[in-house]
Amino acid sequence: MTSRIVLDRDTRALVDQIQGVTKASSPSQAIALLVSRYAKHLLGTWELDPARYADPDPKDYSTGIAMVEPRPQPIQDFRFEEPLSL
Repeated sequence: MTSRIVLDRDTRALVDQIQGVTKASSPSQAIALLVSRYAKHLLGTWELDPARYADPDPKDYSTGIAMVEPRPQPIQDFRFEEPLSL
């Protein structure tokens, strides 16, 4: 049985990368490889009810304190003790 699928540009780019890594001879073979390896896992783990897991409340993860890396302070008392030679 032969089928034809149309891939958007981003998906096709991924298929091309998979084809390059796996050395599949065609995009169809790369897609077949994905289906043969990962379809059972996808079917067994796919969530049919997205409401099963509620979206987390952002307040649960926010401390209200901005985490900013302190900037290093420049050394103020640096001076050359010896003359520079070029």
